[in-house]
Amino acid sequence: MLSAEAAGVFFHEIFGHRVEGQRMKSEFDGQTFKKKVNELILPKALSVYCDPLQKTFNGIALNGYYQYDDEGTKAEKVNIVENGVLKNFLMSRSPIKGFPASNGHGRAQAGLQPISRQSNLVIETSDSKTTKELRDELIRLAKNQKAEYGYLFQEVTGGFTTTGRFMPSAFNVTPTLVYRVYVDGRADELVRGVDLIGTPLSMFSQIDMAGGDKGVFNGTCGAESGGIPVSCCSPTILVKNIETQKKAKSQVRPYILARPNDKN
Repeated sequence: MLSAEAAGVFFHEIFGHRVEGQRMKSEFDGQTFKKKVNELILPKALSVYCDPLQKTFNGIALNGYYQYDDEGTKAEKVNIVENGVLKNFLMSRSPIKGFPASNGHGRAQAGLQPISRQSNLVIETSDSKTTKELRDELIRLAKNQKAEYGYLFQEVTGGFTTTGRFMPSAFNVTPTLVYRVYVDGRADELVRGVDLIGTPLSMFSQIDMAGGDKGVFNGTCGAESGGIPVSCCSPTILVKNIETQKKAKSQVRPYILARPNDKN
């Protein structure tokens, strides 16, 4: 189970970068969704849009707000997924087949060439569940899989993804607060040193439910056209299966003796 803030980063990495239109014309890119327009790619209850004209979400100011993109095109709200069906891409002035015009998402860090990038990515659900319902379902799924516990990803610092053809098309979300939720009713247990990883298409198929809460993650997204301010807005989501790996850590041993000038 991913908290609303964690789910926002999750969608930004596994989904948002793969609907940036300019990637659909690059032969170096995996082009995940190039041939999936008007196909079901997410659960029918989920819809996704990007709206750079939206200043706030749930009372929180959004990083990805702007009126004109870095190519001088007026910003637009883009309905990317409607009831689970892919409908649109985020477009700069560089056209792709079937999408000849910009929708105000040509963005770049100062001094770099704009390409199609995310702004304020918002995930909505038409079938929201309570936190208790999501937690009960998490425990039920864990029991069915004969697992001792499920995971709750509460807080994250960000993540990254690769979309090219010469590296595995994968993502990594870097959490700072993760709990094991035990099926036998024990108190949740804090987990150290774990990252959430996987491949996008397999992860999309595992999304099960979404909550009625609303969370915002404001940050800076780095890609080919540099670092730009973005926001991810999402409810809590439940994923049936996830993959984790141990977080990288330093192997440097601490000093045995204190520094000579250390008075303590």
